[in-house]
Amino acid sequence: MSCKNKEENTFKRTSIVMGSTIEVQVRGVDEDIANKAINAAFTESRMLDTLYSTFMKNNNMWKINNSDSDTIHVNPETFFMLKKCDELWKLTDGAFDVAIGKIIDVVGFEKNSPSLPDPQQVVKALENVGWKKIKLIEPDIFIKPVNVKISFNAIVPGYTADKCAEIIEKYGIKDYLVNVGGEIFAKGNNWKVGIQHPRKQNELLGAIVSNGIGVSTSGDYQQYFKKDGKRFTHIFNPATGYPANECEAVTIIAKDALTADALSTGIFVLGPLKGIELIEKLKDVEGIIVDTTGHLHQSSGFEKFLLR
Repeated sequence: MSCKNKEENTFKRTSIVMGSTIEVQVRGVDEDIANKAINAAFTESRMLDTLYSTFMKNNNMWKINNSDSDTIHVNPETFFMLKKCDELWKLTDGAFDVAIGKIIDVVGFEKNSPSLPDPQQVVKALENVGWKKIKLIEPDIFIKPVNVKISFNAIVPGYTADKCAEIIEKYGIKDYLVNVGGEIFAKGNNWKVGIQHPRKQNELLGAIVSNGIGVSTSGDYQQYFKKDGKRFTHIFNPATGYPANECEAVTIIAKDALTADALSTGIFVLGPLKGIELIEKLKDVEGIIVDTTGHLHQSSGFEKFLLR
């Protein structure tokens, strides 16, 4: 996604977080306030990365995934995110599933050496995959079979954008954009978010006017590998254990970036027909889907967000 605005008095800074770029733009305040707000947002993003990264050892996520017990007490923030995962798993009929760590391991995306695994490896990995194996007990108990691994990679960037937005608003800023690796939350009148064409690098499908909404795109052009001329994405179908293969890209608009982030992943897995059907059922959610033939599927309310 690309982001533009028309104002000149915009303070913009970028940093590296979660293996990608975080970009914060603010306007309507002086430089000192802008820098304090952006610094605070960057600090929050790095803290969340440290807690929930699956690339680090001995952090919060590592301890959850390597616990000797199936009953784990977690902090309130982690429990909130787990409840969101449960809600979105149910909403997408299981297409959004964070309990897929074993499949991620077998395919090897996080080791920078992805490949199509042997079918027997997939079958074995699937024995320890699935949110249906998870139980949450208020206020802080997470019950997980010891061999099941959790990954927040399809939810934490959007959550981070939302948390950064909250921090920025505490500085009295009402005109800003936060972009965490393509997961966006913006508030104000002139923020433009471009929707990348999944096959034409320098072309946009369109642009959204973003004010008080989260925007997320999941695409097979972001992380993938090829075998026998076929493209395999980093987004997995938890039912099959293989990369999802019905979409090239899904862009979702929602009330917050966390919801947009998770739904763009879940709907990518569901495919264009079931995906649009789900979007039409949801309040305050719109979307556009590019299927594997390049055909566009657009929800009924998406048009009103497009820049003309």
